[in-house]
Amino acid sequence: MAKTLNVLQNSPHTILAVLGGCIGVLICLMYTFLPTALHLNLFVIITVILVVKGWFLGLIIRRLFINGYRDTLTGLGNKNMFYNTLKNEMTRTRSKDLCLAMLDLDNFKQINDTFGHIAGDTVLKKLAEILKQNTRGTDSVVRWGGEEFAIVMPHTNMQGAYALLERIRIIIESYDFGPQINSRQITFSSGVVSSINLSKVMQTKTYELNPLDLFVNLADKAMYRAKASKNTVVRWNEEYCA
Repeated sequence: MAKTLNVLQNSPHTILAVLGGCIGVLICLMYTFLPTALHLNLFVIITVILVVKGWFLGLIIRRLFINGYRDTLTGLGNKNMFYNTLKNEMTRTRSKDLCLAMLDLDNFKQINDTFGHIAGDTVLKKLAEILKQNTRGTDSVVRWGGEEFAIVMPHTNMQGAYALLERIRIIIESYDFGPQINSRQITFSSGVVSSINLSKVMQTKTYELNPLDLFVNLADKAMYRAKASKNTVVRWNEEYCA
């Protein structure tokens, strides 16, 4: 099954084109050589072939989606999905609140160095579950890379986003991640910025970055400020996070 999926993924256009051509040839042969009484039987066979073809096509699309937009370790969206989601939300919510948070686990390198990368991966997977369980269905949680995560929160003002992140921060700092890391405490630092912040910055200063990258840049600056004290959430403001 795995070999079949690999072949389909590597050359799906060729396989589907050949199948389409074969079906066309079957239809021509049916009308040329088969008696009318057998036409119905052949139509049933062709229908089954089309169903199977559609099933395999669905597998191909699903595999391509997973490879292109999902983080294989945590099952969260990856950076490709993040940019696609943030761009769509910025377009849809021009006149409404939109918040972006960047999160970075504190001293995570020590976890990998002390307990190994397998233990570190276990922590990342569990953290991803906690983030998903404690955000809304309309929010998008992605693994930005390494031990960094991002949350896109549509229809959310700064106060609501900060309250959500504080709640998650408290949950994680008190969560027992198990014997693989000797129940060592895990914390994160986070920076959050709103679309209102972004609009004000764009009105007062000129930046070379496009609005999408500038949004991320502002959240990064707030997160870096949070990293100075660790285990905290910092709301972006121009003076504090410049």
